[in-house]
Amino acid sequence: MKKIYVLGLTILTAALMCSCGLGKMVTKYPQVTVTMDNPDLENKGGEVAYTIKGTIPPKYMKKKALMTLSPCLKVDGVNIEPFTTIKLKGEKAKGEGTTISFKNGGTFTQTGTFKFDDSYETAEIVVPATAQLKKKSATLSPEKNLGEGISNTSSRIGLQPIISQNANQGGNFIQAPHHYTPEFMGKTAIIYFDLNSSAMNWSNKYNKSQVAKDSIKAFVEFLNQGNIIDRVVISGWASPEGEESNNQGLSERRFEQGKKWFQEQYNKYLKDYAKKNKIKMKDLQMPSFEYVNNAKGEDWDGFELAVEKSNMAQKNQILNVVKSQPNNDMREQKIREMTDIYPEIADAILPPLRRAEMQLVCKKHESYTDAELISKVKSSPKDFSVNERLYAASVCTNKADKEAIYKALINDKETEGDWRAYNDLGVLSLNDYYETGNSADLDAAVNYLNKAAAISPNNGIVLNNLALVEFLQGNYADARAKFQSSKEASVDPVNQDYVMGMYSIIDGDYTKAVQMMSNRSCDYNTALVQILNKDYAAAKTTLDCITNVDAKTAYLKAVLAARMKDEQAIYSNLATAIEKDASLKKTAKRDAEFKKYRHTDAFKALVK
Repeated sequence: MKKIYVLGLTILTAALMCSCGLGKMVTKYPQVTVTMDNPDLENKGGEVAYTIKGTIPPKYMKKKALMTLSPCLKVDGVNIEPFTTIKLKGEKAKGEGTTISFKNGGTFTQTGTFKFDDSYETAEIVVPATAQLKKKSATLSPEKNLGEGISNTSSRIGLQPIISQNANQGGNFIQAPHHYTPEFMGKTAIIYFDLNSSAMNWSNKYNKSQVAKDSIKAFVEFLNQGNIIDRVVISGWASPEGEESNNQGLSERRFEQGKKWFQEQYNKYLKDYAKKNKIKMKDLQMPSFEYVNNAKGEDWDGFELAVEKSNMAQKNQILNVVKSQPNNDMREQKIREMTDIYPEIADAILPPLRRAEMQLVCKKHESYTDAELISKVKSSPKDFSVNERLYAASVCTNKADKEAIYKALINDKETEGDWRAYNDLGVLSLNDYYETGNSADLDAAVNYLNKAAAISPNNGIVLNNLALVEFLQGNYADARAKFQSSKEASVDPVNQDYVMGMYSIIDGDYTKAVQMMSNRSCDYNTALVQILNKDYAAAKTTLDCITNVDAKTAYLKAVLAARMKDEQAIYSNLATAIEKDASLKKTAKRDAEFKKYRHTDAFKALVK
């Protein structure tokens, strides 16, 4: 009997409600539309911005009715209300809210922000609603569903550190400066050319001069001494009276002639060396060195200097006329005109400018090749200065040899007070930790870096590497403080523009991040901010040129593929990411970036 009574009461209540305006609002609620302006909400600087819009149809909102929409996030079945409640009212209703016409209906818009929480990644966005008319109230159903999940891609910053000597690239494992500079010596020879020609002509007036002959003789003798060649710098020049475009090509061809002449002299030396030492040419170990193309085009500086040093009475007037011209074409024209007035220009000023200079740069006899220096530093470290030993370690490609050189420095009482060896040992251990995740390597890195910091307080390089320790442990706030201290350090400050740009991503200032990171290409964080800025084509180009694709990079490529609706690329990149880091299965399951694909068989198979 009790059940029959309750059922009868429910029917009676529904009948009473239907007989009034509130009941019609309940039954017609499906005609009310509530939408999210952008259902793909995302974390930006720790905040989530949203815009909710709605439309109330005509003859729905009773004149004395109140209506409350309470957008919320449903997390594991529990409603959380970070959104601002939306209040609507009829034309004659008392209280707060947007007034909605009974006859015409109306619209409403609610914008706002709320703080992001990791649990929101998988939340449903729903809108419970109630209506009230006089003393009666009712729940409106069905509950509006506005979307699913809030993406947290902006938090996926990452550093892919490399060992570097460059303190202008903050965020790398930075080795300390070795302050070692190899000493060089050299000789220069000059070959002169005829007007508009790059052909070798030893009958040229200037090539026949005793000065030119002596310089070439000295150059060849220096070459034949067997010095260790570091580089050959060849500068091709043209006189500035011809057309600029033609003169640049002329100087390039004169560079080629100078290089050809040097190679001929060098081949003669090698043949003589092989003959004297009874070595077959095919068995001769050929040294390697660099040819530096320094084709300069027109030699304006040389022209002005030659005029200044000349005995021409009108030299100041000549220079003033040439310098006052607005462009090179007009300067060239003025020179051509003045050669008719001042024959000294054509006869003595311009011809020596048509030349190729060969500068042979060699290491001094007492220095060694890098390989020789490494070997000798390993066997007899005390025979070398600290700077030489640090330099040898910096060019050494074998990690064990590097470590041995640094440990010899910290175990030597004469050198144990140099912070650089401790820092560089810390760098090696930190790099090992980055590659393996072995906590023992991190402990070793912290130990060495703290010793370096004790010897050299407020040192930008050491602070940078200590910041990296914090970053790799996920302590982003502590890392940020140390990076900033590294930038402001009194000793060896480090340029942290890139890292501060990376933190601008966390802050949600993507424009600033792009500006501060603009000097990096093929870079993970650059691609990340491009994705966040919705510049997907640029992000794809950036990610595609990253050669060392680690788990984070592959995962970001999957995120980009989801935003570009490339389903197959999602699965292939996720497969790569999970293969390299199995913990990303759990991450992908929750990631709102994949909400449209998480119910597919292919996605389920990847993350199971």
